[in-house]
Amino acid sequence: MNNNNEAVAAPVSELKQTVSQAEWQRVSPIAILYFAVAVLRFFAGQFVYLIPPFILLFNRIKDNPGLAIGMLTGLLLLITGAALLKYYYFQYRLSAGTVEIRSGVLSKKYLNLPFNRIQNIKLEQPIFYRPADYVCLQLDTAGSVHQEARLVALSRPFAEALKQHILDLRHSVTDESPSTEQQQASSEPPVVAEQLLNQRSLADLVIHGISNNRIWLFLGLAAPFYNQLADKVLELLLMAGIDLPALFDPGQQSWFVIGLYALSLTMLIMLLFTLFSVLGSVLTFYGYTLHKKQQNYIRRSGLLTRHEVSMKLSRLQCVALKQDWLDMLLGRLNLNFEQINGQQQIATEQKIMVPSVTLKQAHNLVRDACPDNKLSSVTFNHISRRFIWRYLLLYWLPVAIVAPLSLWLRQQPELALISVVPLSFWALLIVMRWYRYGYAADNNYYYIRRGYFGVDYYCFAKYKLQQVTFRQSWLMRRAGLCSVKLVLASGALEIPFINETDGRALLEQGLYQLQQSRKAWM
Repeated sequence: MNNNNEAVAAPVSELKQTVSQAEWQRVSPIAILYFAVAVLRFFAGQFVYLIPPFILLFNRIKDNPGLAIGMLTGLLLLITGAALLKYYYFQYRLSAGTVEIRSGVLSKKYLNLPFNRIQNIKLEQPIFYRPADYVCLQLDTAGSVHQEARLVALSRPFAEALKQHILDLRHSVTDESPSTEQQQASSEPPVVAEQLLNQRSLADLVIHGISNNRIWLFLGLAAPFYNQLADKVLELLLMAGIDLPALFDPGQQSWFVIGLYALSLTMLIMLLFTLFSVLGSVLTFYGYTLHKKQQNYIRRSGLLTRHEVSMKLSRLQCVALKQDWLDMLLGRLNLNFEQINGQQQIATEQKIMVPSVTLKQAHNLVRDACPDNKLSSVTFNHISRRFIWRYLLLYWLPVAIVAPLSLWLRQQPELALISVVPLSFWALLIVMRWYRYGYAADNNYYYIRRGYFGVDYYCFAKYKLQQVTFRQSWLMRRAGLCSVKLVLASGALEIPFINETDGRALLEQGLYQLQQSRKAWM
């Protein structure tokens, strides 16, 4: 017990000394590795711009391997020099309620970040930091588009002490002025056990990788390289004794056999991309745990780089349960705790998301975050069928007439006939969108449902509202319909084509709750 107390007291004492001195500090020299990786990532990000000179020099490099060795050596020296300079010019200073950071080699940067502006605290541990147990501490503010502050090489005990110091200070700002006894008690480091809310097994991550396969996104990104990839694949198959063009030649094979080959090849490609997606899921969420400590959620995950994200529960704006069609078949869903966003969505590694949970687990977590919610039992109201007719008449019908007719006039009847397939699928999407849309409300919460073949559920407290919008066109007014938009700090949710009386009631209830509630929205 004494050893544990000493282990906790040592970093706390070091932190108090650092804060009291308020002098500029350097991070550990191990930060050089971090800066080297950052420079390497920068060059990797510029790869597209380096392709033309690389193509021009490829033949010379091929004929002269020494040139490649020289270029590689020069690149390594450049990365090493840049990392050393970045480390030399990186300094930070802690005061009573502020962190200051000076950085930059050619472009100098200075950051002053008060602790009370911090929204999220994240600990990140790259794989090369693990032997010495160093971490990166990232501090984000409400409404920030990019990360606000990052201390790149702190010992884990010191980073944990600083994190707790910020949380305690931020908590004390929102509370009333404490008494003398409370102030004396708060000077001692509080010992509060973390409560484990959820953890994900390797099997759960495999299911998540399968059900959230982003194969179409990958295929879209790879589109510019299709010709080169196809040539390389054909070359490798020929080396393995497989003549792919001959397999799909109608002169040598029957159409039935060609169809079997095509189906088998498609399944093989889908399997490869699914394995790629599973690997990404495991790398991102390996060792996933969600803990609750006082009024903070703490998410830890990552195989190569361990991420730790801390979010104050009061900053939670909305809970989202998202199910793709494959999630529905597997009986799983992804649970997102939506918080305050800036001009763009928060990066995935900073989100509090629980991947591939069962419906029962999801409702237990939602119940913890939003007490007294009725998401698991609420009955949703449907929107009007006029939603279907509006999108069919204004968008689908003109395209459905013009596209096949223009193809027919160009004497391409086959394409005109084939165009019926995507047009039918588009019409089905409109119908499914109407079918999925639903809304409900009780005394404290709004509930929204939407989706296409999958379904998403949203639950948020009425006092979290930032802005409301009531929209009604001339035709909607004649039909007694309206569309309402509920704006939160995490984004906006719209409910289209609902009864005008229901729409006004939803907005009035929300505004009344917003005025009556004295709870902080963040």
